[in-house]
Amino acid sequence: MSKKFFATLIVAVVATFAGYNIYQSQRTVTMSDLALANVEALANGEIEGTNCEGTWNQECCVCFGLHHTYARPQTSTGACEHRTNCSHYN
Repeated sequence: MSKKFFATLIVAVVATFAGYNIYQSQRTVTMSDLALANVEALANGEIEGTNCEGTWNQECCVCFGLHHTYARPQTSTGACEHRTNCSHYN
């Protein structure tokens, strides 16, 4: 009886360990290059190659045909359009 119990216990421990590892591997979230670029732009306070600067508000900056989220036009230039309530925030 004790050999069956011990074998069952070993199988249960191995199954639990394997299940936990699978669970942890599925929880890992990787960010896309675009998302990382947006985070970096917010950290720097400006978006390279544009007249937009990062903001923590739900604003958009449309500059030279490109739509930048969490951004607003720099005050020194008027080359970009400022938008609020952008559709992607809904």
